[in-house]
Amino acid sequence: MKNLIKQLFLAILPGAHQFWNCHSRLRGNDRKISIFLRRLICFVTVICFSTQAFAVPLIRDAEIEHTLRLYADPIFKVGGLNPANVHIFIVEDDAINSYVAGGANMFIYTGLIMACPTPDMLIGVMAHESGHIVGGHLAQGAEQLKHAELGSILSFILGAAAGVAARDSSAAAAVISGGQSMVARNYLAFSRAHEEQADTFALEAMDKLGISAYGFLKVFELLRRDEREHGGTPDPYMLTHPLTAVRIDHVRNHVENSKIPEGQYPHKFDLPHQRMIAKLYGFLESPERTLMKYPLSNHSVPARMARAIAYYKMPDLKRSLQEMDSLIAQSPDDPFFHELKGQILFENDRPKEALASYQEAVRLLPDSPLILSDLAKVELAQGEAPLVPSAIAHLEKSILLDNSNADAWHLLATAYGKAGNNGMAALSLAEEALLEGDPKMALQQADEALASLKEDAPARQRAHDARAAALQMQREQKKQQDQSPF
Repeated sequence: MKNLIKQLFLAILPGAHQFWNCHSRLRGNDRKISIFLRRLICFVTVICFSTQAFAVPLIRDAEIEHTLRLYADPIFKVGGLNPANVHIFIVEDDAINSYVAGGANMFIYTGLIMACPTPDMLIGVMAHESGHIVGGHLAQGAEQLKHAELGSILSFILGAAAGVAARDSSAAAAVISGGQSMVARNYLAFSRAHEEQADTFALEAMDKLGISAYGFLKVFELLRRDEREHGGTPDPYMLTHPLTAVRIDHVRNHVENSKIPEGQYPHKFDLPHQRMIAKLYGFLESPERTLMKYPLSNHSVPARMARAIAYYKMPDLKRSLQEMDSLIAQSPDDPFFHELKGQILFENDRPKEALASYQEAVRLLPDSPLILSDLAKVELAQGEAPLVPSAIAHLEKSILLDNSNADAWHLLATAYGKAGNNGMAALSLAEEALLEGDPKMALQQADEALASLKEDAPARQRAHDARAAALQMQREQKKQQDQSPF
């Protein structure tokens, strides 16, 4: 925990090293105040990240990720981004929210997805977040903090944390006061400029794609209603985003002057969008609420999917499979129906039947990394040696398509272990450890891989690379520890 807080503090506050170095030279009351600030910032660091990082459960679902990619990939291309280099994460949280972090990582909340009844609304938000990535705003924001006066930064970060804790920007305004307020306002103005630039990019990107910005406008109106429900009129200069009303005027003016007809977007997205919402509702809400929202009188595909999930959760496997079989009979070439049926069967201890469903899903959609890794998991669960080579092949392909899935690396280690290939098993565990930020384990497993792999094995270079990455990670973590006061 001590090392974790160090890393979090340094990540939040570029330039913090100056403060800690000055602390060692202080005496008397000044030193007491400095000690108090250190402890307070430690507390704030934990509070900030507990609301933004640790309490962020992620959802992995092949169909939902596929749908979000349908929306986002054309936008990335308009912005000159390689879609393969941008990761999209689904955050299980009912807030109407989204953000980008770490350069090219986009986080979309389930609350936002479920609050958008039409695809164009979500497309507008994803276009806005893409604007932050294209503009490199995260890196610029960090640089702006570095050039701010240190005492002002401390006031700003403490005030921002107060606002987070209270869910009220006026709390931040109360903490950031006096001479420190000017620097804070300057930094926030810098952030507001980023938001305006991201809005402009979103509007231009949708124009190029022939998509009306009317859906984007509806999102802002939704946010304004949410803002009013929470009450208060915060100081616009103390917000990292422009006031919703200002942004609404910007987008409305664009819609009114656009040559693209209001409500124009690819309507082929309508059914995937409603399926995505129904799937989330089925998994996240209670079966009772799901069956109320999607009653038996609703014969649509999304409603039947939602009911199948509700029955599976009750559990009522018979009715769940009846719904799934009816969907598959209607659309036998839909890979996501077979995948969902496979999940329902596998999680109800029917692995042999689940295997057939996952095999069909992979046949229909052979390049889905999540479905490939799930098929491999089911193959390994059969306990049959002849299926191990097939599981290894599916996992290797899954990782080739998406090497950021730590679970897939762990499964691959298991599969290689069952095959008696200890060197490749160790190498897979090293890759998993790197993804989980554990350089000590990664180094240990990379060394074990090098000890086990033959001299002419192609994988030895991968083991050397993993070892080098682990050593680099260790050096970076040690550097952060040395520069931190904790």
